[in-house]
Amino acid sequence: MTHEYTLNERVLRFFKEFRDEDGRPKYINIVRALPEVDEKVVPIDFDDIFYFDSELAKIVSDEPDNFMDVARETVLEILKIERPVEATGLDKESIHISIVGEAPGYSIRIRDISSKYLNKLVTIYGLLIKVSQVYSIPVKAVFQCPRCGETQILGRDNILERISRPRCTQHKNVRMELLREGTVFTDVQSARIQEKPDELPPGQIPRFIDIILVYPMIDKAYPGDVVKVTGVLDLKKRGGRDVYEYDFVLRVINIESREKEAMEIVITRKEEEEFRRLARDPGFYDKLIRSIAPSIYGYRDIKEAILLSLIGGEDRELRDGTRIRGKIHLLLVGDPGVAKSQLLKYAAYIAPKGIYTSGRGSTAAGLTAAVIKEAGGGMSLEAGAVVLADMGICAIDEIDKMRNEDRVALHEAMEQMTVSISKGGIVATLNARTTIIAAANPVDGVYNPYKTLKDNINLPITLLSRFDLIRLMRDELRTDLDIKLTEHMLKARESEEPYEDTFDPDFMRKFIAYARRLKVSMTREAFEKLQQYFISLRSSASQQEESLSIPITPRQFEALIRLAEASAKAHLRTYVSVEDAEIAINQMNLFLGQLALNMETGTIDSTLITAGVSARRASKYGVVASKLKEMQMERGNKPVPEEELVARIVRDTALKDPVEIRRIIDKLKIEGVILEPQPGFYKLVRDI
Repeated sequence: MTHEYTLNERVLRFFKEFRDEDGRPKYINIVRALPEVDEKVVPIDFDDIFYFDSELAKIVSDEPDNFMDVARETVLEILKIERPVEATGLDKESIHISIVGEAPGYSIRIRDISSKYLNKLVTIYGLLIKVSQVYSIPVKAVFQCPRCGETQILGRDNILERISRPRCTQHKNVRMELLREGTVFTDVQSARIQEKPDELPPGQIPRFIDIILVYPMIDKAYPGDVVKVTGVLDLKKRGGRDVYEYDFVLRVINIESREKEAMEIVITRKEEEEFRRLARDPGFYDKLIRSIAPSIYGYRDIKEAILLSLIGGEDRELRDGTRIRGKIHLLLVGDPGVAKSQLLKYAAYIAPKGIYTSGRGSTAAGLTAAVIKEAGGGMSLEAGAVVLADMGICAIDEIDKMRNEDRVALHEAMEQMTVSISKGGIVATLNARTTIIAAANPVDGVYNPYKTLKDNINLPITLLSRFDLIRLMRDELRTDLDIKLTEHMLKARESEEPYEDTFDPDFMRKFIAYARRLKVSMTREAFEKLQQYFISLRSSASQQEESLSIPITPRQFEALIRLAEASAKAHLRTYVSVEDAEIAINQMNLFLGQLALNMETGTIDSTLITAGVSARRASKYGVVASKLKEMQMERGNKPVPEEELVARIVRDTALKDPVEIRRIIDKLKIEGVILEPQPGFYKLVRDI
């Protein structure tokens, strides 16, 4: 006849008899060491319970509150026997049981939470989007009557229930007052977790659930972290006394902050060997490029730039604490209807962790972080898109439609990889190790090649300079391309077969996650190739007479290194080869050739991107404009005669040719910078 154990007996047997793989007592040793540690936490692996006693595991899943109460009592009883002296200062409320692992049968998605899981032990995964300040509540309260001194001690079975202030039994109309002495408090924090972007069904808004963190689970994770939460599903009343509507809330038993990519993408040894085998094929890299949005025809170089951006270079921290980012930020600028949005959506879709947002509907708080006032009066921190996309991709469509004050929020995130916030008494710095892939439309509807990039799109230069690559997408009028494009579009609509000679999105997602984890080092040959390219461009400009153009800056050289490292990772190499350096140089040539070509001189001038005007124009044109402004102020804001202006410029500046000065004045007149209110007299109406 088998003995039916009570719950107390089962828990006691588990603590005393369970042994690890080496045959050593596991949990009895944890309990014995409890008095020496500050946090009196006993972590219990659910798999251990299931392996030791399946009936006990079922009780833990279906009656977690009952189990936790018995487990705390059992731990206290063991300590009273094993370490009676140290146990005298402990009580049941000071001991915490933490369930590690997943609750079998009740590991559910946030979207699947329903009433059938009430009071059950559940495990959910999600993004932590909001965390409140820490506040304190009593778990055992001592009340005393102010008249007669009668005392009452009330406990709290559920952290969500309030301890109501009782009335004195002697004086029915007198409410008792809380005594600090003898009352036991605990720290509590409220938070909110939301569905992960990859779990979100199309067209649905993300579901979320509020969670309650009780010491010692507070401050174990921060906004933007991917978390695994195990707890008891409970209800919280929504309205007042006569309202019987309830919201789901999770009382947390254990919370774990997971590695952003490692948790989302699991790569087996077999898949790793398959990646390595495929990478040995000479056509593998081109096949990867073709697999970026295969439904979109052409744009090989643009797709290569997206692939390199998705993989990224090597993040480094120098000895002095300076962080060098490896993330490659990419901006697509082009005419309407060239599939910029489709490329962005696909990039976010195949990224191991990707978030897509539109500039038209995004604010500074929505992109970075916000401080929210809680119903109880406290403040909480809520993460925005670039924080939620930490260690992933944030695709921002129509970035030019954002308000200027909202775009400024991206500056720190793009360069420093952090988001700093100081509002409502909360001063915090959140990680935003996020790759930004954005798209913008020209202000005139179509891109005007005779204007600078700054004049073509409505973006500040400070933001443009933070993009490693800016690629132009033009709607070119070519009959041969149009024929191939229309045939490709028809085939994509009618064919039910997968695209030929491409990898499917699941393969791409896993491959990108695997490639990102590789550590690469720069070879001397590759470095010399990049160095030679950098120096040759710089020296070609310096050899030109009176050259002021800056063809490439150290910022672009850093981008070259990142692109070369990303190419090495895409080829699954642990070193940067000369081939990777050539791929990076080709991408940089396309970037500079499209957007940094000075139409006046025919040379590459990076200041067209970083300053909006060429260096030559910024110097010579600026000299004429500033001298006119100076003379105009001397005359009480009256027009300046041309002869006096030319003579003053020849006398005071390095511009000595009157013919060249008059040519510059004529160009500034055409551009509306200088006004000629009467023949031979000029007035500056706006700065360059």
